[in-house]
Amino acid sequence: SSGINAEYGGPHCEVAGHVYLKSPCGIPRCVWDVKCSAGLGTGYRGNVNSVEGIVSNVACQAWNKDYPHHHSEFHPTSHNIERYGLGKHNYCRNPDPQQLKKPWCYTTSSWIRWQYCDIPTCSTEFPYFEH
Repeated sequence: SSGINAEYGGPHCEVAGHVYLKSPCGIPRCVWDVKCSAGLGTGYRGNVNSVEGIVSNVACQAWNKDYPHHHSEFHPTSHNIERYGLGKHNYCRNPDPQQLKKPWCYTTSSWIRWQYCDIPTCSTEFPYFEH
């Protein structure tokens, strides 16, 4: 049988209750908007969760938290979850495409409210899918 299971990172095959390698069913995995960001980044669903700081990487603040930076617009409401991929996580997203041009996050640094994330832009260098 085959199925989708977050623990195994996507499609996988299961034979007699034993799970085998990721995607051995020959089902390709999406690369665009996972390993790179396309357009304004509203569809980005990768797991980058830090920004480049002056000294080192700075972790992103979870979207459902208001510390250290209070924010009212970008909590994981049903609209923001569905449209922008916000959630109880701290992954980079772009829930404000009218103002911002790529995935970003609020940071856990009291000195840096938000910053763009270092995510490559999707281009011909990235295939759409990989096996």
